[in-house]
Amino acid sequence: MSNAQEKMMNQNKDWFLENLVNTVNSSDIEIGITLQMDGFLVSGHIVNGRKYFDGFSGEFISETSVAFGNREALENIRQAFDKYASLYDGEESAGDNGASFIHLQDARFFNTNGAPIPNNRGMWWRGRISEVSGFILGTLNAEQAED
Repeated sequence: MSNAQEKMMNQNKDWFLENLVNTVNSSDIEIGITLQMDGFLVSGHIVNGRKYFDGFSGEFISETSVAFGNREALENIRQAFDKYASLYDGEESAGDNGASFIHLQDARFFNTNGAPIPNNRGMWWRGRISEVSGFILGTLNAEQAED
């Protein structure tokens, strides 16, 4: 085994999942996935970091605008999120160490009895790859859980 292969296998995160996330971060593809994390299943679509921050920003601003509606403050918030999104622009977006975070769109948590949280819709979700215990390709949905 080469030094690079040995280093990859000794990391505290799943190298295969990291490669899937790097592939998504460097493209426009999305992958349906279900992650096992701390006794929960988290199911959604892996999206690139830019799409995550753009989507999270849009939802955050629409929710926040109801609360205080200050246009200047909302624009400052949007610009801050745009800086985070720009970290994922270009080929070098993954950095030397690869991806550390996974971003999901339409994420839902499923507890041990199969009930989705939230049950009304999916959410934007971000988590550490190193915290994922296992995964399967494909998503769960509320209709499947209720059967």
